[in-house]
Amino acid sequence: MDQRDAFRVLASADRQFVLHELVDRDGSVSVDELSQAVAARRHRVSTEAVSDAQADRAQVRLVHLHFPQLMDRNIITIDWADDEVSLADTEHVDVLLDAAEELEPWPPSDMPGRYSW
Repeated sequence: MDQRDAFRVLASADRQFVLHELVDRDGSVSVDELSQAVAARRHRVSTEAVSDAQADRAQVRLVHLHFPQLMDRNIITIDWADDEVSLADTEHVDVLLDAAEELEPWPPSDMPGRYSW
């Protein structure tokens, strides 16, 4: 992955947030927790205030749009049996994290509560 491709991946705030959550949680998180966190960020509410419908819509976007793009670039792996998303152990992750550090702000800073960096 070159830097240009890394910035294409980071063009989506949801993908930036997925990456941040995985780094913040030591590289692994459940699909449900990740969907809840992405919905909270999108709706600018705490994770406790996210409705089931909001979390479900976030999960559909993740599973059908963002996860495939991240898996195709060897950024994440998904264990569907355990419902776990993990950072892949590849150099692509390092390139992506280096590119992310150039973004203003990184990590995304528009979350209330625990996500105020």
